[in-house]
Amino acid sequence: MAVGAVVVVAAAGLIVFWYGRSGAAGCAGAPATLSVVAAPGEVTVLDRLAQEWNSGRPTVDGRCATVVVRSMESHAVSAALGASWDESRDGPRPDVWAPDSRTWLLVTAGRPDAAALLPATEPPSLATSPVVLAMQRPMAEALGWPDKPIGWTDLVGGFANGGTWAKFGHPEWGPLRLGAVDPTRSSAGLAGILSILDADNDNTMNDQELFGGVAFAQLVTDYSPDTAALLAKFTDASSAETTLPAAFPILERDLAAYTATTRSVPLVPVYPREGIAFADFPFAVLSADWVDRTKQLVAAEFLGYLRGDAGQRAFAAAGYRDATHAVRDPAVLGAERGFQPTVAVVRRPPTAEGLGQLVGMWTLLQRPTNLLVALDTSGSMNDPVPNTALTRLQLLQRAAIQGIALLTNHTVVGLWQFASALTPTTDYRELVPVGPAGEAVGPVTRRQAMIGAIQRLSAAGGTGLYDTVYAAYLQMQKAWQPNAQNVVVVITDGKNEDDVGLTLPDLIQRLRAAVRPDQPLQFVGIAVGPQADAAALQEISTVTGGRTFVARDEVSAIQQIVLAFAGRIS
Repeated sequence: MAVGAVVVVAAAGLIVFWYGRSGAAGCAGAPATLSVVAAPGEVTVLDRLAQEWNSGRPTVDGRCATVVVRSMESHAVSAALGASWDESRDGPRPDVWAPDSRTWLLVTAGRPDAAALLPATEPPSLATSPVVLAMQRPMAEALGWPDKPIGWTDLVGGFANGGTWAKFGHPEWGPLRLGAVDPTRSSAGLAGILSILDADNDNTMNDQELFGGVAFAQLVTDYSPDTAALLAKFTDASSAETTLPAAFPILERDLAAYTATTRSVPLVPVYPREGIAFADFPFAVLSADWVDRTKQLVAAEFLGYLRGDAGQRAFAAAGYRDATHAVRDPAVLGAERGFQPTVAVVRRPPTAEGLGQLVGMWTLLQRPTNLLVALDTSGSMNDPVPNTALTRLQLLQRAAIQGIALLTNHTVVGLWQFASALTPTTDYRELVPVGPAGEAVGPVTRRQAMIGAIQRLSAAGGTGLYDTVYAAYLQMQKAWQPNAQNVVVVITDGKNEDDVGLTLPDLIQRLRAAVRPDQPLQFVGIAVGPQADAAALQEISTVTGGRTFVARDEVSAIQQIVLAFAGRIS
C-alpha cells in the first residue's frame, strides 16, 4: 500500500511538472490580458469563472492568457464609453463589456463615438433573468395570486383615483404604495416603466398608456436609484410593514437571493400578464483598436468556457436562467416560492426611437411641477362642441377634473379663471391659491377645492387674455421654486377682447423685461376651437421659452387639458 501511494504521488508530481513546463513552453512574451467590465449583479459569478479559467493556465495564439473582471454599473459604462472615457475616473478601458441587458447597448448606440465601439453583430447571451414584480405575499394573495394573473395595469387600474385596499378586503392597509427604480440606472426599473408606458408592447405610447403612466406616478411612494437600495429596506425591516411598497420591479435572480432565507417581509415573484422583459447579459467584445486579434481570440475562448457546462452550472446556481429562458436549477428557482419554470409571453425589446420617447415621458412624469392654470370662462365657452352634447365649458370641466384626479400630493398647483371685468379691477379671479395639491384648503384638500371650483364655473363676458397672462406670470415669479418645472398654463377658446388693457406688443415688451434666465418660468398656451388666437399664444410662449398647443377640434384638446391639470405638460 505504501509503495502504491508513493507511485501515485510521484505520478501526480510528474503530471504537475509536465503541465507547468508545457504551459511555460507554450507561452511567449507578456501575457495577453482580457479586461472584462461587468454589471455589479453578475460580477461575482463572472469573476469566479474567470479565476477558474485562469487557473488552467490557458494559452491563446502562443501566449499565456488571463481574464480580469471588474465591476461597473451598466449605465456608467454606457455614459463613459467612447471619447469621454477617463481611465483615472473610470479605470482601464474594457475589451469586453458584459452589461445585464442589451438595452444598454441600444442606449449607448445613440452616441456616434460610442456606437463605433460596439460589436457589428448581436453579441451572444450568457444567461437570462426575467424582470418580475416583487410583491408582499399577503398583498399578492389578496389580488388572487398565484391562481390569478396580475399585471402593472391591474395595480394601477385597481387603485387609481383614490382606491384603497378596502376594495380587496383589507382597509387596514390603506392606499396602494408602489416602488419604482430609476430607468436611467437600472434594467429592472427600465423594464417596469416600459410595461406601464407601453403596455401593448408596440414601441409607441397611446393616450390610454399615457394616462396610465400619470396614474402610476401618482401611486409611487418610493423612488430608488436601483433595486438594491429598494430591496435593502425590506431586508432591514424587523416586521411586515404596510408603509413599504406593495410591489416593485426586480430581476428574478435578485428576488431568488432574497427569498432563499426567511424574511420578516415575505416577497413573491409576480410575472406581469402584459408580458415579461428579460435581462439577457450579453458578452460584447468591443470593436476598438486596442482589442487586437489576440484579445479577440482570448475573448472567444473565455466565452466558450462561460457557455459550457461549468459556466452554465455556475450561472444556474446564482439564480439565472439559460439563454433560452429555461430554469436549469429548480432548487434555486423553486415553484414552492412562486417561481415559474416557463414564461408564456415575452415582450419584444424596444426600438431606439421608442426607448427614447418612453424614457423621456417618464422623466417628465417624475419632474416636480409648480404651476398655475388659468381657465377662459368668457361667453364663447357656452358654444356647443360639434358632434357632442357638451358645451366647451362642460368639456373643459370634465377634462380638468380628470386631470386633477391624477395630481400627486407633492405637485404645487393653483387655479384662476378669466373673462372681461371679472372683478371691479381685474379680468381674472383666483379660485384656489397656489400650493401642494394634497395640502388642506379649509376643510378639504387643494385637489378637492379645485374640483369644487371647476364644477361651479359658468361662462359670460369677453376674453381678458393679455392682462391675465401678465398677472399670472408675475404671480408665479413670486411663487417660483428651484428644482421644479415652473409653468403658467392658459386655456382659451378666443382672442383678447379687453380694449382698455394691455395690447399684444405691450405684453410682449413687459414679458421680455420680466423673464429671468436664472429662474425659468414657461408660459404654455392651449388654444381650443377654431376662434382661439393661436398666433398670439405662440408669440407669448416663445418669449418665455414655453410652447402652445393648438386644437381646432375641441375634442382633440382633451388630452392636453388633462395633462395640464395633472401638472404634466411642457
